Amino acid sequence: WLVAFVILMAFVAPTVWSQRWLLVRHWRHVLLTGLIGPALFPCLLYTGLKTTTVTNTSIIQTSVPGLVPFIAWLLLKDRVTWQQVAGILISSVGVLLIVTRGNPLAVTDVEFVPGDLVILCAFTAWALYTVVVRMKPAQMHPNTLLASSMLIGGLATLPLWMWEHAQGMYFPMTAQSAWAFGYIMLFPTLLAYFFYNHAISIVGPTKAGLASHLVPPLGICLGVIFLNESFGTFHAVSFAVILTGVVLVIRGGASSSSRARA
Repeated sequence: WLVAFVILMAFVAPTVWSQRWLLVRHWRHVLLTGLIGPALFPCLLYTGLKTTTVTNTSIIQTSVPGLVPFIAWLLLKDRVTWQQVAGILISSVGVLLIVTRGNPLAVTDVEFVPGDLVILCAFTAWALYTVVVRMKPAQMHPNTLLASSMLIGGLATLPLWMWEHAQGMYFPMTAQSAWAFGYIMLFPTLLAYFFYNHAISIVGPTKAGLASHLVPPLGICLGVIFLNESFGTFHAVSFAVILTGVVLVIRGGASSSSRARA
């Protein structure tokens, strides 16, 4: 987060500096955004993944598009149409088709473990972050909020990193680990949050939250391209179901029925 913050500031520093007093005035919202998104969500997610499976995580991840409109309704009074509800449910079925390899009824055979509760808390935090980003002051530039939240996330997790390092829980910096660090810092940290926050400002939290349902099919496509994994009929069916649900949500309402908080 700290490295990503430095890189982002190389491009947005003048904007952030010009709005420094706006950050001070709305410090509570800025602090909450940084603690929930960059700090709490990844910490909970990586902790939960130590004791659960990718399948369980994918199933729990389907809760995000349902949690986001509920939280948006509580905090922003956003309205969700029945068409959007139907789209969320349909796309959830598509995700279940992927994780159960074409047999949604097999979800009853999945064994859930205590780590799944941590994963659920992680995706609840992500859903809350999605809505909180939308609640930013109207005059604050999105990059100002993003840079500030990155700095807060880095400072908040720094003590955890120091504690882990003192306990010997670290990996040696080799060429391979350096590439891994560079990838994590650039793509899922810097670019993913940049584009996701930008999407929230354009289409609202409900539609942006549905992006989580696109992770499994995109992951499969990358696996087929780079890992020579097989592509089955149930993959094609699940993709069609997910895209049908996404289209229903996108066409089911306006980008957001509320305005950003002044």
